[in-house]
Amino acid sequence: MKSIRCLAFLIVAFAQASELSAAQDAVLVETKVKTVTVDPYSQSPVVILEAVTDKKLLPIWIDVPEARAIAMELEQVKPPRPLTHDLIRNILQKFGAKLNRAAVNELRNNTYLAVLSLTVNGREIEVDCRPSDAIAVAMRMKAPIFVSAQVLAKSKPVPAESGRAGRAQTKLGIQAQDLTAELAKLLDSLQERGVLVAAVEAKSIAMKAGIEPGDIITKVNDKTILSAGDLESAIEAVKAPTQLKLEVIKKGKPTTVAIDLPL
Repeated sequence: MKSIRCLAFLIVAFAQASELSAAQDAVLVETKVKTVTVDPYSQSPVVILEAVTDKKLLPIWIDVPEARAIAMELEQVKPPRPLTHDLIRNILQKFGAKLNRAAVNELRNNTYLAVLSLTVNGREIEVDCRPSDAIAVAMRMKAPIFVSAQVLAKSKPVPAESGRAGRAQTKLGIQAQDLTAELAKLLDSLQERGVLVAAVEAKSIAMKAGIEPGDIITKVNDKTILSAGDLESAIEAVKAPTQLKLEVIKKGKPTTVAIDLPL
Protein backbone atom coordinates (compact mmCIF):
# COMPACT_ATOMS: atom_id res chain seq x y z
CA MET A 1 0.00 0.00 0.00
CA LYS A 2 2.84 2.37 0.90
CA SER A 3 4.50 1.72 -2.47
CA ILE A 4 1.22 2.48 -4.28
CA ARG A 5 0.88 5.78 -2.41
CA CYS A 6 4.47 6.71 -3.32
CA LEU A 7 3.85 5.84 -6.95
CA ALA A 8 0.64 7.90 -7.00
CA PHE A 9 2.50 10.84 -5.43
CA LEU A 10 5.21 10.65 -8.11
CA ILE A 11 2.62 10.54 -10.91
CA VAL A 12 0.83 13.60 -9.54
CA ALA A 13 4.13 15.46 -9.05
CA PHE A 14 5.22 14.61 -12.59
CA ALA A 15 1.88 15.77 -14.00
CA GLN A 16 2.09 19.07 -12.10
CA ALA A 17 5.66 19.61 -13.31
CA SER A 18 4.58 18.90 -16.89
CA GLU A 19 1.70 21.36 -16.59
CA LEU A 20 4.06 24.01 -15.18
CA SER A 21 6.55 23.39 -18.00
CA ALA A 22 3.77 23.63 -20.59
CA ALA A 23 2.53 26.86 -19.01
CA GLN A 24 6.02 28.33 -19.15
CA ASP A 25 6.37 27.29 -22.79
CA ALA A 26 3.04 28.98 -23.55
CA VAL A 27 4.26 32.37 -22.26
CA LEU A 28 4.83 34.60 -25.27
CA VAL A 29 7.03 37.69 -25.25
CA GLU A 30 6.31 40.44 -27.75
CA THR A 31 9.27 41.41 -29.93
CA LYS A 32 10.07 43.67 -32.85
CA VAL A 33 12.53 43.37 -35.71
CA LYS A 34 15.63 45.28 -34.65
CA THR A 35 17.67 44.79 -37.81
CA VAL A 36 18.80 42.42 -40.55
CA THR A 37 22.52 41.90 -40.79
CA VAL A 38 25.12 39.48 -42.14
CA ASP A 39 27.09 37.14 -39.88
CA PRO A 40 30.73 38.21 -40.47
CA TYR A 41 31.94 34.63 -40.06
CA SER A 42 29.44 32.56 -42.05
CA GLN A 43 28.30 35.41 -44.35
CA SER A 44 24.74 34.20 -43.71
CA PRO A 45 21.88 36.68 -43.19
CA VAL A 46 20.61 37.12 -39.63
CA VAL A 47 17.38 38.73 -38.49
CA ILE A 48 17.56 40.07 -34.94
CA LEU A 49 14.40 40.25 -32.84
CA GLU A 50 14.31 42.44 -29.74
CA ALA A 51 11.98 41.88 -26.79
CA VAL A 52 9.79 44.94 -26.26
CA THR A 53 10.04 44.78 -22.45
CA ASP A 54 13.65 43.96 -21.54
CA LYS A 55 15.40 44.45 -24.94
CA LYS A 56 16.69 40.86 -24.94
CA LEU A 57 17.89 39.91 -28.43
CA LEU A 58 17.15 36.80 -30.44
CA PRO A 59 19.25 36.34 -33.61
CA ILE A 60 17.84 33.89 -36.16
CA TRP A 61 19.99 32.77 -39.11
CA ILE A 62 17.85 32.76 -42.26
CA ASP A 63 18.10 32.41 -46.04
CA VAL A 64 18.81 35.28 -48.44
CA PRO A 65 15.35 35.63 -50.10
CA GLU A 66 13.56 35.86 -46.74
CA ALA A 67 16.20 38.23 -45.35
CA ARG A 68 15.73 40.47 -48.38
CA ALA A 69 11.95 40.41 -47.88
CA ILE A 70 12.30 41.42 -44.22
CA ALA A 71 14.90 44.10 -44.96
CA MET A 72 12.80 45.63 -47.74
CA GLU A 73 9.78 45.90 -45.47
CA LEU A 74 11.92 47.23 -42.62
CA GLU A 75 13.21 49.98 -44.90
CA GLN A 76 9.81 50.47 -46.59
CA VAL A 77 11.14 49.63 -50.03
CA LYS A 78 8.17 48.80 -52.28
CA PRO A 79 8.82 46.36 -55.15
CA PRO A 80 7.30 47.20 -58.55
CA ARG A 81 5.37 43.90 -58.48
CA PRO A 82 4.26 41.76 -55.50
CA LEU A 83 6.94 39.42 -54.21
CA THR A 84 6.16 36.12 -52.44
CA HIS A 85 5.30 37.55 -49.02
CA ASP A 86 3.36 40.42 -50.59
CA LEU A 87 1.35 37.80 -52.49
CA ILE A 88 0.63 35.88 -49.27
CA ARG A 89 -0.61 39.10 -47.64
CA ASN A 90 -2.78 39.91 -50.66
CA ILE A 91 -4.34 36.42 -50.72
CA LEU A 92 -5.10 36.50 -46.98
CA GLN A 93 -6.67 39.94 -47.27
CA LYS A 94 -8.77 38.94 -50.31
CA PHE A 95 -10.22 36.06 -48.32
CA GLY A 96 -10.92 38.28 -45.32
CA ALA A 97 -8.41 36.54 -43.07
CA LYS A 98 -6.97 38.45 -40.13
CA LEU A 99 -3.43 37.74 -38.96
CA ASN A 100 -3.52 37.90 -35.17
CA ARG A 101 0.15 37.26 -34.55
CA ALA A 102 3.28 35.45 -35.63
CA ALA A 103 5.01 33.39 -32.94
CA VAL A 104 8.42 31.74 -32.81
CA ASN A 105 7.32 29.03 -30.43
CA GLU A 106 9.88 26.25 -30.43
CA LEU A 107 13.57 25.39 -30.84
CA ARG A 108 13.98 21.82 -32.04
CA ASN A 109 17.34 20.31 -33.08
CA ASN A 110 18.82 23.83 -33.41
CA THR A 111 15.98 24.83 -35.73
CA TYR A 112 13.47 27.54 -34.81
CA LEU A 113 9.80 26.76 -35.50
CA ALA A 114 7.00 29.28 -35.86
CA VAL A 115 3.26 29.56 -36.43
CA LEU A 116 0.92 32.15 -37.89
CA SER A 117 -2.28 32.61 -35.91
CA LEU A 118 -5.16 33.57 -38.21
CA THR A 119 -8.85 34.27 -37.84
CA VAL A 120 -10.83 33.03 -40.85
CA ASN A 121 -14.64 33.22 -40.90
CA GLY A 122 -14.68 33.69 -37.14
CA ARG A 123 -12.50 30.62 -36.54
CA GLU A 124 -8.92 30.83 -35.25
CA ILE A 125 -6.41 28.55 -36.94
CA GLU A 126 -2.63 28.14 -36.75
CA VAL A 127 -0.37 27.58 -39.74
CA ASP A 128 3.08 26.02 -39.28
CA CYS A 129 5.89 27.97 -41.00
CA ARG A 130 9.50 29.06 -40.83
CA PRO A 131 10.27 32.05 -38.56
CA SER A 132 11.62 34.05 -41.51
CA ASP A 133 8.36 33.65 -43.44
CA ALA A 134 6.28 34.35 -40.33
CA ILE A 135 8.21 37.56 -39.67
CA ALA A 136 8.04 38.76 -43.29
CA VAL A 137 4.27 38.20 -43.49
CA ALA A 138 3.59 39.69 -40.05
CA MET A 139 5.50 42.86 -40.94
CA ARG A 140 3.43 43.29 -44.11
CA MET A 141 0.17 42.78 -42.23
CA LYS A 142 1.15 44.96 -39.26
CA ALA A 143 0.70 42.01 -36.89
CA PRO A 144 2.68 41.57 -33.65
CA ILE A 145 5.59 39.14 -33.51
CA PHE A 146 6.00 37.00 -30.39
CA VAL A 147 8.64 34.58 -29.13
CA SER A 148 8.07 31.96 -26.45
CA ALA A 149 9.86 32.70 -23.18
CA GLN A 150 11.61 29.33 -23.37
CA VAL A 151 12.99 30.03 -26.86
CA LEU A 152 14.11 33.52 -25.83
CA ALA A 153 15.94 32.06 -22.82
CA LYS A 154 17.96 29.83 -25.16
CA SER A 155 18.92 32.60 -27.60
CA LYS A 156 22.41 32.55 -29.07
CA PRO A 157 24.81 35.51 -28.94
CA VAL A 158 24.31 38.19 -31.57
CA PRO A 159 26.99 37.99 -34.33
CA ALA A 160 30.06 39.80 -33.07
CA GLU A 161 30.49 43.49 -33.66
CA SER A 162 28.05 43.60 -36.57
CA GLY A 163 26.08 46.53 -35.21
CA ARG A 164 27.68 47.77 -32.01
CA ALA A 165 27.80 51.51 -31.64
CA GLY A 166 31.02 53.26 -30.67
CA ARG A 167 31.15 56.22 -28.32
CA ALA A 168 30.85 58.74 -31.15
CA GLN A 169 27.87 56.97 -32.68
CA THR A 170 26.24 56.90 -29.25
CA LYS A 171 26.38 60.72 -29.22
CA LEU A 172 24.09 60.71 -32.23
CA GLY A 173 21.95 57.84 -31.00
CA ILE A 174 22.64 55.45 -33.88
CA GLN A 175 24.15 52.05 -34.50
CA ALA A 176 25.91 51.60 -37.83
CA GLN A 177 27.54 48.68 -39.58
CA ASP A 178 29.79 48.27 -42.59
CA LEU A 179 27.92 48.07 -45.87
CA THR A 180 29.50 44.91 -47.26
CA ALA A 181 28.82 43.63 -50.77
CA GLU A 182 26.75 40.82 -49.21
CA LEU A 183 24.65 43.27 -47.20
CA ALA A 184 24.15 45.57 -50.21
CA LYS A 185 22.96 42.59 -52.25
CA LEU A 186 20.65 41.58 -49.41
CA LEU A 187 19.06 45.02 -49.46
CA ASP A 188 18.83 45.14 -53.26
CA SER A 189 21.01 48.24 -53.06
CA LEU A 190 23.25 49.46 -55.87
CA GLN A 191 25.13 51.46 -53.24
CA GLU A 192 28.18 49.57 -52.00
CA ARG A 193 30.03 52.42 -50.28
CA GLY A 194 29.19 53.87 -46.90
CA VAL A 195 27.76 52.50 -43.67
CA LEU A 196 24.27 51.18 -42.99
CA VAL A 197 22.26 52.66 -40.12
CA ALA A 198 21.09 49.54 -38.30
CA ALA A 199 19.20 51.23 -35.45
CA VAL A 200 18.24 54.72 -34.25
CA GLU A 201 17.57 55.45 -30.59
CA ALA A 202 14.18 56.96 -29.82
CA LYS A 203 14.25 60.75 -29.21
CA SER A 204 17.95 60.91 -30.16
CA ILE A 205 19.38 63.87 -32.08
CA ALA A 206 19.77 61.60 -35.12
CA MET A 207 16.07 60.66 -35.02
CA LYS A 208 15.06 64.32 -34.66
CA ALA A 209 17.18 65.11 -37.74
CA GLY A 210 15.38 62.44 -39.75
CA ILE A 211 17.93 59.61 -39.76
CA GLU A 212 16.18 56.22 -40.05
CA PRO A 213 17.20 52.54 -39.97
CA GLY A 214 18.17 51.52 -43.50
CA ASP A 215 19.77 54.87 -44.35
CA ILE A 216 23.27 54.65 -45.83
CA ILE A 217 25.72 57.34 -44.68
CA THR A 218 28.31 58.07 -47.37
CA LYS A 219 29.93 61.31 -46.13
CA VAL A 220 30.31 63.35 -42.94
CA ASN A 221 31.31 67.00 -43.46
CA ASP A 222 32.58 66.08 -46.98
CA LYS A 223 34.71 63.23 -45.60
CA THR A 224 34.02 59.96 -47.44
CA ILE A 225 32.79 57.19 -45.13
CA LEU A 226 33.69 53.62 -46.11
CA SER A 227 33.32 51.84 -42.76
CA ALA A 228 31.83 52.16 -39.28
CA GLY A 229 35.36 53.01 -38.13
CA ASP A 230 35.48 55.94 -40.59
CA LEU A 231 32.16 57.18 -39.22
CA GLU A 232 33.46 56.92 -35.67
CA SER A 233 36.63 58.85 -36.51
CA ALA A 234 34.78 61.54 -38.45
CA ILE A 235 32.37 62.23 -35.58
CA GLU A 236 35.13 62.15 -32.94
CA ALA A 237 37.15 64.67 -34.95
CA VAL A 238 34.37 67.27 -34.80
CA LYS A 239 34.48 69.69 -31.89
CA ALA A 240 31.03 70.32 -30.40
CA PRO A 241 28.91 72.37 -30.51
CA THR A 242 28.70 72.41 -34.29
CA GLN A 243 26.62 71.12 -37.14
CA LEU A 244 27.34 67.84 -38.88
CA LYS A 245 26.47 67.56 -42.55
CA LEU A 246 25.72 63.97 -43.48
CA GLU A 247 25.31 62.81 -47.05
CA VAL A 248 22.81 59.95 -46.91
CA ILE A 249 21.14 57.50 -49.29
CA LYS A 250 17.47 57.24 -48.26
CA LYS A 251 15.43 54.56 -50.03
CA GLY A 252 17.80 54.74 -52.97
CA LYS A 253 17.85 58.55 -53.22
CA PRO A 254 20.75 60.81 -52.11
CA THR A 255 19.97 63.57 -49.63
CA THR A 256 21.76 65.77 -47.10
CA VAL A 257 20.93 65.73 -43.39
CA ALA A 258 22.13 68.38 -40.94
CA ILE A 259 22.60 67.41 -37.29
CA ASP A 260 23.27 69.93 -34.53
CA LEU A 261 25.90 68.37 -32.27
CA PRO A 262 25.54 69.63 -28.67
CA LEU A 263 28.31 70.03 -26.13
